[in-house]
Amino acid sequence: MMTEEKHSNDKHQPDEKQVIPKSHYKRKRREFFHNEEREQRVQQEKEQQQQEKEKAAMQAKNNEERVKDNLRKARIEKLTQEEINHQQAIAQGKEAPEDEKETQAASTNEVVSPITGIHKEKTSDTTEGAKQETVKNQKAASASEKEEDGANAKEAPKPAFSPEQKRRETSDVHNEEKEGHNNQAAAFFQKHWAKIAIAIGVIILVLLLFAIFHNLQNRDDGTAGDVATLSGSGDKKQTAMMKAAKSSIHSVVTVENKSKQSSSVDKETAKSDNEIGSGVVYKKVDDSIFILTNSHVVGDKKTQRILYDDSKETTGKVIGKDKYSDIAVVKADVEKDSDVKAIQIGDSNQLQLAEPVITVGNPLGADFKGSISNGVVSGLNRNVPVDIDKDQKYDVLTRAFQIDAPVNPGNSGGAVVDQNGKLVGIVSLKIDMPAVEGMAFAIPVNQAVKLAKQLEEKGHVTYPNTGVALSNVAELSDSERSQFNVPKDVEQGVVVREVTDDSPGEKAGLKTGDIIVELDGKKIEDNLRYRQIVFQHKDDLKPISAKLYRNGKLKDITIKLK
Repeated sequence: MMTEEKHSNDKHQPDEKQVIPKSHYKRKRREFFHNEEREQRVQQEKEQQQQEKEKAAMQAKNNEERVKDNLRKARIEKLTQEEINHQQAIAQGKEAPEDEKETQAASTNEVVSPITGIHKEKTSDTTEGAKQETVKNQKAASASEKEEDGANAKEAPKPAFSPEQKRRETSDVHNEEKEGHNNQAAAFFQKHWAKIAIAIGVIILVLLLFAIFHNLQNRDDGTAGDVATLSGSGDKKQTAMMKAAKSSIHSVVTVENKSKQSSSVDKETAKSDNEIGSGVVYKKVDDSIFILTNSHVVGDKKTQRILYDDSKETTGKVIGKDKYSDIAVVKADVEKDSDVKAIQIGDSNQLQLAEPVITVGNPLGADFKGSISNGVVSGLNRNVPVDIDKDQKYDVLTRAFQIDAPVNPGNSGGAVVDQNGKLVGIVSLKIDMPAVEGMAFAIPVNQAVKLAKQLEEKGHVTYPNTGVALSNVAELSDSERSQFNVPKDVEQGVVVREVTDDSPGEKAGLKTGDIIVELDGKKIEDNLRYRQIVFQHKDDLKPISAKLYRNGKLKDITIKLK
């Protein structure tokens, strides 16, 4: 046993070579012997070979194109010669054999090229030279192909050409010549484009100067074209507002309640608006017209001076007026051939915010009659306080709509017209304060027409009255608030100062010191609002409910109007 172990150990003496099996390699062999410089050199050699191969292929392609070009020229020469021979044979009245045609072509000194149309000298040497050139080109192509591909190139036999092929070859030559001319033109333009642009600019400038000079000369001479434009005989488009203005001016007249002056502008001031104004013809019966205007325009006079058409005048009679609504109706007779007509009535309940409107009136009198101003509806259902008797106290709260169209003295009573040419309002007033512009107000036409019918029938408008004297809660002193026992949270409303005997207020149970805060379901801010709500029931006279404080306690009552 000991011997065998010793023998076994002898096999692994240090002098023996140790070899690692290939299967135990952790990396590939080339990774142990990686040479970066060698790989770069090999890569450069590959790229150089590839470039040489591409260069050789390009050279071969160029040689092939050159050979094809020479072959095409040779074919064209042959076709040209055959055509010449054929024409000569026809001229001689016989068809010459192919061999005789070639002999005639060789012996002919002057021929006409069907392509260029130029006479040229042509001998047998020319034909022979063309053939030799073709053979040389073919040999060059063959040598190039042998050098690149290692193949033997053979010259293909010359095919026979049909007349269609002849025409095609001829067309190719023409196209090549045309392309050459186009290239020359493009090169010329590219070289001289700056000069060409300057020349074009100079030409345009000269034409513009000529047109301007010609136009000025025509204007100075007063040509017919300018006269036609100024006279309005051109084809100018008519807008809806232009049509509405043109139609409505025949329905607006001037209303003056003063004696005739040399000029209506002489004594016109902002304070004399009750002496002059405008009116709208809303109805025409035979030769009689009915005019809607403002109550403050007609004033206290029963007759009015009415100016209509261009310079016609008549006298109008005030058949009714109402100071609270600022509406008056005047009746006047006009001539039969008058252009005055009744305006179309619109619907003020359909007005919209920002809707375009125009005002038609006679600011400052007849000197500026038929003036048009445009604007939009700036607000609806405005409550505007009005001082009727000019005592520095507001008398009524007028319900109107607001417009931003300019309104001047003399426009009162004029028309507010929509873009359909229909009357939607009567100009009534404006806010005349420093730094305030474009705040004018008009009475809605639905309300104005309803009042006009009552004025025609009765001459006046009857309003209900509750028979009480009122003061505003907001104007009470602290002692008065304590006297009437006004609750601390009540800031608005009216206080009953006095109750008329046998009036609707007394019959309803109203007493002095009552504080009314609500009427007909609406809050009462002041006495103007109280009067406005009561006046709204002038047609139906319906009983209205009221809420009031009496001795600090809230109470409900009903007021019957009469």
